[in-house]
Amino acid sequence: MLLVDFNLAERLGPETSVKQIHRTVSCVSILIRKLPDAHFYQGTPIFIARAVERGGHLSPVVHIVPEIPNCPDPYAKVHPDRVERFSGLNKQVFIDPKRLRDKSQKSQPEGWRHELQHDAESVFWLLLYWAMVAKPEKCSKETIDSFSWSGLLGNFEKRQSLVEILSKRTPPNLTHSFYEPLRPLIMDLADILVIDSHWLEASDPRKDTFYVAEAFQRLILKFMIENRGKEFMDYTVEKTFREVEDV
Repeated sequence: MLLVDFNLAERLGPETSVKQIHRTVSCVSILIRKLPDAHFYQGTPIFIARAVERGGHLSPVVHIVPEIPNCPDPYAKVHPDRVERFSGLNKQVFIDPKRLRDKSQKSQPEGWRHELQHDAESVFWLLLYWAMVAKPEKCSKETIDSFSWSGLLGNFEKRQSLVEILSKRTPPNLTHSFYEPLRPLIMDLADILVIDSHWLEASDPRKDTFYVAEAFQRLILKFMIENRGKEFMDYTVEKTFREVEDV
């Protein structure tokens, strides 16, 4: 997937100042946050990876890191090298922050940078955003869960909390009921993102910076194969978005 946000695109020359880059913007009819600590624009704030917004590794939380997703046969036949690359240690891993206390003191090593896995995470936020606002044509009116919406628009800490919740369950009105089949996919993708790969052992294939993109490709392709031809996969949506529930 090539993710390009033309709403925030700028042509920046060598003489462009930081002040010229920093500006408050609006995106797809919602007010988004400005990142005061960012020295340059790194994308639309609600779609930015949590670690990129934080500027470093995410703190560990109690969680069971899921197994590497199975590879659909059509994908495995075309990419045997990727099957081999992400094989071997394929089991769940329990993360206990208390046991990582010593390592957490060194959780911000020199040289941290924006990696491919962070771009893959942006795909998750974009997919989640669409799933939440999409209003299927000629269907009943349903509102968006306010807690999930505020989490999506919040800072990296709130979005981390949202990912943790979505990895276990999804609120009844996270999406329109017509898109109920999307829930398992959202949960599986969120489960991949809960733990920063920094906290995994060096020998674990899931520590590879390409892993999140690989896991997402497998999960999304599997979902497409299993749901091919179903009504919700090719259904017209309204031009207006769902509204957030009143609280």
